[in-house]
Formats: sequence, structure tokens, C-alpha cells
Amino acid sequence: MYKVLLVLASAAALKRPQRALSVRGGELGLNADTAIQVGTGLMGVAGAYTVIDPAGNLDKYGVSKPDASAVNMMAWAGGWQVALAAIYAADAEKAVGLSGYIAAWTLLAQSRVSDVMGGPKASTYVWTAICAALGYKTLRDDLSPWPLVAVWTLNGIQQHFMRDQCLEMYGCNKQSALGKAMMGVSGQSMLMGAAYLIALTKGKSQAEAFGISWAVGAALAAKFCITEADDLKVPKAGPGVWAVISAGIAYACLK
Repeated sequence: MYKVLLVLASAAALKRPQRALSVRGGELGLNADTAIQVGTGLMGVAGAYTVIDPAGNLDKYGVSKPDASAVNMMAWAGGWQVALAAIYAADAEKAVGLSGYIAAWTLLAQSRVSDVMGGPKASTYVWTAICAALGYKTLRDDLSPWPLVAVWTLNGIQQHFMRDQCLEMYGCNKQSALGKAMMGVSGQSMLMGAAYLIALTKGKSQAEAFGISWAVGAALAAKFCITEADDLKVPKAGPGVWAVISAGIAYACLK
């Protein structure tokens, strides 16, 4: 399932050079367009690798012996990175509606991971149905885009800032501190997606929305370095690089 999302994201991203993107009344040059392609591809590749080899990905960030909770939650985070890349690659005018289908697809693809978390299968299927229905209604213009935007925003807030409460609400197994931190990474992807969708819904150009989204990512990656990395004994270099790259992409799109 993740391969399908990644292929769709890559194919759509390759079409972007032919599109003229405007921001604040002027034509964007190559820099912003390149930033969109690079950011979309980077997120998709990072997510796909994380899903395929979550333990290996943690090792590359200096976590050589991660516990089972961290590995499973890292795979969960990777799935939502692939989902975020698919949203970025979608036609901007349809991105909100398509995000419902993307979320539903991701939930189904992540069912094995959520089973390991210990959450009830019913919640996965209920959320899958809700997201698909909202996507269908939004794409048909039968529903405001805001309900789907709210789904991404509220779930992102829960998984990034309210991890213990979220796990308890869904009846999940107890997770390690590192596992909950990796859950926070999935929340970060959801919040980046929410920022992108909010900006598009508010009438911002795709480039502006992309820049705002990556600015959110830069802030949250920096927050991890400052508030969590030391306690978890995670080297700051990896998330620090993500913060710098994210800030650079945001700048290229918003300047």
C-alpha cells in the first residue's frame, strides 16, 4: 500500500515543473518549485525507508538498540510521512478531499502496526470509514473542507502534544518513552499536513502553503532537539539537520 502512495506522490511531483505557481501576485522562479519537488520527494523517501526498516532508521539517528515499542512507533511515523508526501503531491485544488482517502489508505496499511500497539481494530475501521466518507463528500463539494482539516489538526495535536492521553483513549498498550517520542513524529507529520491544508483552504498559493507546512516542521524538529533529545539520549544531529532542511525549504517557498 505504501508503494502505491509513494509512486503516486513521485509521479505527481514530476509534473510540477510544467505548472506556473504564483505567490503574492508574482511568478515564482525555480527555487520555490525545486523546493516543492525536493521536499515532497524527501518526505516520501524518508517515510518509505522508515516503514521498510524502522530499526535501521533509528540506528542512523544514533539509536543503536531501540526497544520494540520505539521500532513499532517509528514504523507508524514512517507511514504518516508517506501520507504527507502524497498530500503534497496531490493537485492543490483537490488536496483536502484527497487527504481523506490518503488517511484512510494509511490507516489500513498501518493496521499491523496499530495491532502491535494494542488498540482495538474497531477504531481503525471506524476512522478509515470516516476519513474516506469525508474525502468523498469534500471532493464532490457536498461538504466544507474544514471537517477534514479538523481531523488532521486534532489528531496531530493529540499524537504530538497529548501522547499519553491519546494512547489511553484508544486503550493501547503501555509504550516506552522513546516509543511515545516516535509517536510524536507521526503527530508532527499530521500537523504539517494540517498546516498545508489550512493554508490552501484559506486561499494561499501552493508554494505559500508548502512553505508554511515546512516552517511548522522546522519548529517541531527544533522543539524535539531542545526539549526531548537529551532525556531520550538521542543525538541532536539528525533532528537538527531536519530542522535546518525544513527551514530552508520553508524559506525558499515563502521568500
